[in-house]
Amino acid sequence: MRLGWPQILSLIPITVSIASCDGEGLMGAPATLRFGYDDWPGYYPALIAAERGYFAEEGLIVKATKRDDTDALFADFGAGDYDAIGAALGDIVDLTLVHPDFHIILVTDISEGGDAVLARPGVETIEDLRGKAFGVNLGSFAELFVLTVLKSHGLSMADIRLVHTDAAELPAKLKSGEVDAGHTWEPFVTQAQDEGARVLFTSAATPGLIQAVVAVRGEVLRERAKALGAFVKGWFKAVDYWKAHPDQGNTLAARVLKVGPNTISLEGIRLTNLQDNIQLFKAGETTRSTYYTARLYVDFFLGSGGLTRKPEVEQILEPRFLN
Repeated sequence: MRLGWPQILSLIPITVSIASCDGEGLMGAPATLRFGYDDWPGYYPALIAAERGYFAEEGLIVKATKRDDTDALFADFGAGDYDAIGAALGDIVDLTLVHPDFHIILVTDISEGGDAVLARPGVETIEDLRGKAFGVNLGSFAELFVLTVLKSHGLSMADIRLVHTDAAELPAKLKSGEVDAGHTWEPFVTQAQDEGARVLFTSAATPGLIQAVVAVRGEVLRERAKALGAFVKGWFKAVDYWKAHPDQGNTLAARVLKVGPNTISLEGIRLTNLQDNIQLFKAGETTRSTYYTARLYVDFFLGSGGLTRKPEVEQILEPRFLN
């Protein structure tokens, strides 16, 4: 787990790389993209790509804005405030109910311990959750993760009391006693631990289930393919740099986010490069295929009522830029 994350995270969006023009670029000017993301290191290649000049090399300026409220990020994306966002695969699948013209162009990372179920003192095991108040962002990918955790220990959703809780809110709700346990991700896992919570279960036990992605609006996909291609190329350059130079990558991201250099880490997160994405965007029968994993979320949300119609996964996933 990462150590030293700030205990209080700003609710004010952090924006970097101010854009100079719209569209694909006028009279040779760089094209621009507006990218929204929440507090998850898997989205930080956007920051590193800007700092290292990888986007500029591709003729692109990216305006990246960090949001600490995931629901607000999705609402603003739906309203057209962003061209692309970083989000969980399951969340994009769920959002297609209202916004069927969202498309996934790459997988940023796979959570391999970065997501966790935590509990207050006195709740020592998953079995102890029976009858307890459990904080989770309802209608999000986290519901399937929590169900998977419960089923692995002989429990169901009916055995706990669900309390709608954004990941960023969980540490405070655990501390106040509003919930007894809940799901969140880093850096909030470490924050909750520092305040006395204990980890009961992590995504290391659910390989491939929690994938994070970059999703774009349909009109951007149709009208600004060149800019998206530049974004993907710059992104993967940053991924390769960060994996080869983890300390330097951590420092660059920390500088943009205005946090201490030791507060950024990829522990529990597997960044996915171009070759990883090419494999993930192939059909398969395990969570090593994003098509398969997306269908798991489709089936879950159809069963839970989160979706009332079945989206076509092939229409959501767009692999054309993976070359």
